[in-house]
Amino acid sequence: MMKNVFLLLGLVISTGVFSQDYKKKIARSSCDCVKSIKTEGKNSSAITAELGVCMLKATMPFSKEIKKDYNIDPTADIADTEKMEQLGIKMGILMAEECQEEFLKIAQYADEEAGGKESSSELLINGTVSKIEKENFIVFHVVGENKILNKLYWISSVDSNLDLPKEYQTLMNKKVNISYFTMEIFDPKINDYKTLNIISTLKTE
Repeated sequence: MMKNVFLLLGLVISTGVFSQDYKKKIARSSCDCVKSIKTEGKNSSAITAELGVCMLKATMPFSKEIKKDYNIDPTADIADTEKMEQLGIKMGILMAEECQEEFLKIAQYADEEAGGKESSSELLINGTVSKIEKENFIVFHVVGENKILNKLYWISSVDSNLDLPKEYQTLMNKKVNISYFTMEIFDPKINDYKTLNIISTLKTE
């Protein structure tokens, strides 16, 4: 998603993307969120995921308008990787117009890190999927080999041997190998930060 967004930034100046007020609100909200992203010690997957969370939180209140204009529903299409990437590109263009300096900085950092070595903070789990729930994101409950239950969140693009948007519901009671990293996000429900396990790779045995 990051590379596609970065390649399209040159179109911003010549594109009338702010024809509707709700787009300005989305851009401002996303930009405020992006300014709080800290890149130190994080790999490209973590940064991309945080950027995606910022965009998603900003678009949720305007799901009806986005559905009308782009035929993408941020709530109903959360598991559709292709549609969410398309939405990310469109929202990235809006952000680049509103806070070009901050957005370019975070996009460039993630892109550079993707071409370099990944952070050692990547974690692994081998286990069985015991539950799949749909909150704001798809959450896999996985019982590891040590019998401990782990909740893993599908937020950004995942490297997989499956077509996840179409097949993720078939993973119930199946053994999986998952790579993930941890990320802190602010949860308005509890008015505090909480740590999530974000999936980067999911393979079936």
